Amino acid sequence: MLLYFFISFALYCGFMAWIIHGWNSMSDDETPSKTSEPIFVSVVIAVRNEGKNMEKLLAALGHQSFPSDQYEVILVDDSSTDNTVPLIQKFQKKALFSMKILENRYIPNQKITPKKSALMKGIEAAKGEVILMTDGDCWFGEKWLESMVSPFINKNTNFVAGPVALAGKNDFFSKIQSMEFASLIGTGAAMIAQGYPLMCNGANLAFRKDAFLAVNGYHGFEGHSSGDDVFLMQKIHAAFWGSVIFKKASKSMVYTFPQNSLLKLIHQRKRWASKWNQYLLSASWVLPVFLFVHYVTIIAGISLAIAIPSVIWDFSFFMGIKIILDYFLLKKVMDFCNLRFHFWVFVLCEFLYPVYALFIGVSVHFGDYQWKGRTHKTR
Repeated sequence: MLLYFFISFALYCGFMAWIIHGWNSMSDDETPSKTSEPIFVSVVIAVRNEGKNMEKLLAALGHQSFPSDQYEVILVDDSSTDNTVPLIQKFQKKALFSMKILENRYIPNQKITPKKSALMKGIEAAKGEVILMTDGDCWFGEKWLESMVSPFINKNTNFVAGPVALAGKNDFFSKIQSMEFASLIGTGAAMIAQGYPLMCNGANLAFRKDAFLAVNGYHGFEGHSSGDDVFLMQKIHAAFWGSVIFKKASKSMVYTFPQNSLLKLIHQRKRWASKWNQYLLSASWVLPVFLFVHYVTIIAGISLAIAIPSVIWDFSFFMGIKIILDYFLLKKVMDFCNLRFHFWVFVLCEFLYPVYALFIGVSVHFGDYQWKGRTHKTR
């Protein structure tokens, strides 16, 4: 049994050392590059029932440092039933940049999912060389657009993943979510830096429109309720090797709210996890399977330590090394995101997260989940 613990924790420690190296290998690029050839950008955002968040998003879009004649904003309404569209129309009248409002009507049983359909409509209407995307419940600083677009000065760059953080709430449940989310963003960024782009977040990404068209956009995964971010990144990576980067700059940061209930969090995570075995990278299934087995090992170790007190010291040694490595990465990522690191929340999460992760890993194979007022199947 101790040999099993040793192998599991040794492999995890090796993985975390690789991730930490990947994160440290990226410089904090805070100064956008300048070029004599301006890049026209289309900011494409699909929105659905975001009335409570629209003013925050529109205000952020209206305070960008990027030249107003070098970008447009295309908001595609995905069958909203609240005041989302009136708020956009009101803002449009005073906007100092080009702004379009498009309508995407949901058709039951259509092959492409509603969000991808809305994004496709926006991309097709876009005039920009570069497409920049975020979500309706997000906000960001005035340098966001400028910072996210600057990597495209390099003609070899085709896809840029940007940082996202959870903010806006300070309760205990939100602190746990913020920490978990930071670990996902940091891991995804580090893997991109290591040349293995497994994860990114659709709340902050950009790509060349020509590259999107070259890989036939969302074709091949248009029926998945999620994946408009990850699958597209991996298709572009496969077609244009070495053209995917992560923009590690606080000025590129996008913020969004944590979920306000456990049920909503579970539905969101089931949506994200539903594509774990359909990634386009070779051997991409190995990591989620390994982590699942590793979390089983942790729970088994805790149970064994309770049943056989003599085992507790060996298990504590292995667990201690894991906690130290997790701390090194997560502290760096949360400092970068300008989020306060709560050590007691971190330690608690170290023991709670395996149970939570196993629950999501199992439940994703059963039942449906809700997202934006619609029901989706996990398989």
